Amino acid sequence: MARSRSITIKEVAELAEVSQMTVSRVLNQSDAVREETRKRGQDAIRQLNYRPNLMARNLARGKSLLLGVLYQNSSSAYLGEMMVTALKTCRQEGHHLVLEDMPQSEDGSIQPQAIADRLALVGLDGLIVTPLLARTSELIDTLAEQIPQMVVLGTNNLNSGITRISFDDFSGAKKLTEALINKGHKRIAFLSGHADCPASIARRDGFEAAMADAGLKMTSDLMIEGEYNLETGMAAGDKLLSQSKRPTAVFCANDDMAAGVQLAAHRKGLKLPDDLSVAGFDDTAIANLVWPQITTVRQPIGRMT
Repeated sequence: MARSRSITIKEVAELAEVSQMTVSRVLNQSDAVREETRKRGQDAIRQLNYRPNLMARNLARGKSLLLGVLYQNSSSAYLGEMMVTALKTCRQEGHHLVLEDMPQSEDGSIQPQAIADRLALVGLDGLIVTPLLARTSELIDTLAEQIPQMVVLGTNNLNSGITRISFDDFSGAKKLTEALINKGHKRIAFLSGHADCPASIARRDGFEAAMADAGLKMTSDLMIEGEYNLETGMAAGDKLLSQSKRPTAVFCANDDMAAGVQLAAHRKGLKLPDDLSVAGFDDTAIANLVWPQITTVRQPIGRMT
């Protein structure tokens, strides 16, 4: 089958009996075109079924209208909510969203220059970096040299020249811990995220501050590091709930891990929240999908995106 020929702007101009510049102004909805001329141009566009090459037009203006999201091993619930918001916003603003998973070498290390070079080939106008990658200062500095506009989500310790949108993780964790204490819990376990992630550190610090204010002891057997996913939540839940003196409450640094702890509790036949209270962080969809629903700290993920 022969490939259909693309209609050119010159053909539209000839049919409408106007200049190519006028057709371009009609396409861009310029006020500099008289109404009668605009109608002729629009009629010709419809009659010829003309479809402008938006990519070529944007590149001619020095823009690709492509925005990227760089992520790695993020919570599926967090990432899902963030992506939906980003897609809606891009559509409203006439941009397109490009998703880029952060590659790692065989030993698990991050190679900043490799990912920066890959993103440079895409020609992004801007980039959103998800919280877990915010902890890698070398990566952020390398990306900032090549991406025109970049925003880093989440708490981080980057230099002031990087645009960032963060949440008060410390206060959120402290208030939720205080709520658990006010309900009579004394033996409270804490399941943190990555040890080198600024948000994880802030949430752990908030938990420890509330415990210290209440004069409650924290022991190493109640402090476990997870990876912000359901699987590590289940593993931590099994470990905590197998103790001879198990905790009465578990505060998890995100909702995915909290859901994992609840699954572990259900498997052991515990009744929630009578036998165990579980709290999370972020208020993602999974917090409302499990039973009982998870008490959590609401992070405005959509607004931050």
